[in-house]
Amino acid sequence: MMNQTKESQPKSLYYTIAVNVWEYFSYYGMRALLVLYLTQKLLFTDNHAYALYGAYTALVYVTPIVGGMIADRYLGYYWATLLGAATMVAGHLVLGLDGSGLYFGLALVICGYGLFKTNISCLLGATYSREHSKRDSGFALMYVGGNVGAFVSPILCAWAAQTWGWHYGFLLAAIGMAIGLVIFISGRKHFKAGNDPQWQSLKEKGLINIKVLPSIVILIVLSAVFFSFALYYLFAGWILFLCVAGSLYFLFFLFLKLDRKDKKALFAICFFMIFGLIFWAFNQQGGSSISLFVERNVIREFDGFIIPAAAFQSINPFAILIGGVIMSQVWYWLLKAGVHFRALVKITFGLLFLTFGFFMIMLGAKIAAANDGHVSMLWVMVGLIMIGFAELFVDPVALAEITRLNPGGSVGFLAGLYMLITGSIANYLAAEIATLTSVDAAKTAGDFLITSATNYYNVFDMITKVSAISCVVLIVICFIFFTFRKFKTDVS
Repeated sequence: MMNQTKESQPKSLYYTIAVNVWEYFSYYGMRALLVLYLTQKLLFTDNHAYALYGAYTALVYVTPIVGGMIADRYLGYYWATLLGAATMVAGHLVLGLDGSGLYFGLALVICGYGLFKTNISCLLGATYSREHSKRDSGFALMYVGGNVGAFVSPILCAWAAQTWGWHYGFLLAAIGMAIGLVIFISGRKHFKAGNDPQWQSLKEKGLINIKVLPSIVILIVLSAVFFSFALYYLFAGWILFLCVAGSLYFLFFLFLKLDRKDKKALFAICFFMIFGLIFWAFNQQGGSSISLFVERNVIREFDGFIIPAAAFQSINPFAILIGGVIMSQVWYWLLKAGVHFRALVKITFGLLFLTFGFFMIMLGAKIAAANDGHVSMLWVMVGLIMIGFAELFVDPVALAEITRLNPGGSVGFLAGLYMLITGSIANYLAAEIATLTSVDAAKTAGDFLITSATNYYNVFDMITKVSAISCVVLIVICFIFFTFRKFKTDVS
């Protein structure tokens, strides 16, 4: 019998990593600029900027559940991923060409993200056998690889925006996504599982067909127009409500048809979603409240050079990049030694690191509020490093478990639901939390910096406390679970 620790990674992993690098590059490069662009260039108020940012990021994570269902039933994971990447290229191009295309460009990115995000994970998961020993490390490497792009893009896009203008930063994001699309297409032969569309006409004639392709393009454009209105009029909350209600409806009927083993798997996935929601509602402050805190209250001068506030968002993926390589090797050594941490234990570690990270940023805001409204960048840097490292124990772990457990053969739907809960709802809540830091006083007022620092301190302190309580709850759940399991083993 072959030793499972000697199993090699599938070649599809390397193409997945490559396209993830550029998808992260485009998404996080644009995201790093968005709130700053809205408040500085378009002169939106804090509340308006946070609301639009929250609507955008909420809708970005609404669409993957639809994208997952489309891939499950019709397109297959490969073609859904390809179409999603192409649509995101178009969205970033619109953002980069003209400021009047703000809402339609964001809407195209929303549509593309829905087809791409969960399906790239499902496509990779389909290339592993159910019990492949390197599944977890493969997903961790994909996550780390994507963060190479997320590390580089805020620096380059912020530099392009600062040097030539905001729209050049957005255009650079489009170029990155286009490179990722070309790489992904070149590796098609390595995605045998999940490569064929389920739709009969697509099976027979291929995707590029005069009867099929225009219909798909028209649906994407109509969806983008709809989301443009949703962003402009800020009714994303209603869309989110309807999506959650519909998803729970499908989840209920999925639960009814599952056997006992799959029902247990579904309960486990629901635990990941609940604590993932808490984690990401706090983590996503990086693109909103923390970004404006850095812009206003953090001393960013280094050796005579002012570091762009958007560039600080490279710290988070840098921590993931370095920490991920280390943790991938640690998981391998532990597996070789016969030690295996369950997913809930790993997520507990994630919340512990998140708590420590916000504790450091909270202290920085407290120091700024007690002085002249300014604080050293070291507090934020250490905090963002811890928050970035925390991500390694959440999403890669949860997505690997979802694709492994696969209750009822609905991995696309469940991965999409995970994105809906931990992405869309979490981002919507994150925007609501961020609005608590808004300052009503004029930015030219003498006490503006101290007032804003005080608001940031109050919110970051609240986040630290709630995150710490969540850690305690998870530790208790893990203790009860392992005690009960040991008791059953002893009795039997």
